[in-house]
Amino acid sequence: MNILRFIIPKSLVEHISETSTVRQALEKMRFHRYVAIPVIDDEGRYVGTLRNDDIFRYFLDGGSFDTRSAERDTVREILDPSYSRPLLHSESVEELFERVKEHNFVPVVDDRGCFIGIILRRDVMNYLLKFYRKEGDEA
Repeated sequence: MNILRFIIPKSLVEHISETSTVRQALEKMRFHRYVAIPVIDDEGRYVGTLRNDDIFRYFLDGGSFDTRSAERDTVREILDPSYSRPLLHSESVEELFERVKEHNFVPVVDDRGCFIGIILRRDVMNYLLKFYRKEGDEA
């Protein structure tokens, strides 16, 4: 099975640019009630996933909740690029299952590293639930 059956395309996914300010990212995440959001560069390549934890660490390490610095500093400066590696569009379903165990969503990229969308844990779980229910009917 192809993992692209689960994908929510980039055009339907809220994301931010790596050059967005911390404040812009915080406001977008707050508006959409997100705890994490994909970050892409100007070429459309996936850079990482910004989390609330990154923003909390930014303010706590700065010693204050000063919004002036958040209006100046970019997301790229506070991003933990090792947090959520993207999944290549041609990866196996087994690899997808491994990733959704760790994260609420998995970013997906093409062969050039360009962000093409996300796969939600919820969608994978709903798919697996269908098989669980079928198996329960046979027992």
